[in-house]
Amino acid sequence: MLPKRALLRAARWTGLSMLARRMTGAQLRILCYHGLWLAPGAPFGSCLFMTPERFAARMARLARSGLPVLPLGEAVERLAANRLPRAAVVITIDDGWASTHSHMLPVLERHRLPATLYATTWYAGRDLPVINVAVDYLIAASGRAGEDRGAVIRRIEALPERERLDALRAHGRALGVGEAWLECRQFHLMRPAEIADAHGRGLDIQLHTHRHIDVAGRIGQLVPEIAANRAALVAATGAGAPEHFCYPSGTFHPSAPALLAASGIRSATLVTEGLNPPGASPFALRRFVDGQHVRASAFDAYLDGTLHYVSRARAVAGRIEIEVPRRVAAASGMLLCAL
Repeated sequence: MLPKRALLRAARWTGLSMLARRMTGAQLRILCYHGLWLAPGAPFGSCLFMTPERFAARMARLARSGLPVLPLGEAVERLAANRLPRAAVVITIDDGWASTHSHMLPVLERHRLPATLYATTWYAGRDLPVINVAVDYLIAASGRAGEDRGAVIRRIEALPERERLDALRAHGRALGVGEAWLECRQFHLMRPAEIADAHGRGLDIQLHTHRHIDVAGRIGQLVPEIAANRAALVAATGAGAPEHFCYPSGTFHPSAPALLAASGIRSATLVTEGLNPPGASPFALRRFVDGQHVRASAFDAYLDGTLHYVSRARAVAGRIEIEVPRRVAAASGMLLCAL
């Protein structure tokens, strides 16, 4: 099977990218980002953080593309009515890392690009680093792959809240990792005042659960989690109740759409790659997760629709590669039985 990069390059050279844009013009593109990496060294996590320079370059590239970038609420309404402008794009940002306020928002303002932040709120109200992510980073930075991260996280989270930061710092010192990550608030979420400021500057603030729960495994907590998340965001912004939702880490449950609709939610996004045609379920909208290791060619291919066809072609080819050997094996088995 040809590598995806080679297929994308071939599509660009042959003019298929222009055809793909025409063929997918009625479908909504949704970009997904998380935070930016402000600490020394390479960004931690595959798609969790990217450099400020990479994010700025992406937004400049999007602004130059001439594609219409719409606010999420407007795009959802127009998708349902099949009235989207051709190749319309929405920008979404998950979690609400402190770098969203300090570094991403100024870039969006510079290019006058509307965007939606799906903000989780438990950590935002406590001004603590996100413990599990910080622990994962400390272990990776120390090179101690054998460290029992689950045990460390459970030990720190069992402490009273006022003691957790000191315990996290002590663990970092024990691993020989400095505190530059803490000084730049790398693993902090936006404070309520920063959420309020971002809202006042035009960033659309929406729902992501209060504690960033696994929806698939904790579906019974979804409704109260949304209520707590919504109350915290309304208190921070003074605005009306948020109506859009993002599944934390893309975790989905078949019961979720009905629960979301009953909670006054109008749309929900996944982290599954894809475009969204007219008639798509508003509670299972697909996105393109951008990251530090995502090539600009893949970013362009998602926007022009080429990636949609390349991914489908590779999926079909993959099924063929699996099915043919399976049939050969079955035929060989029959032959052995006959002998």
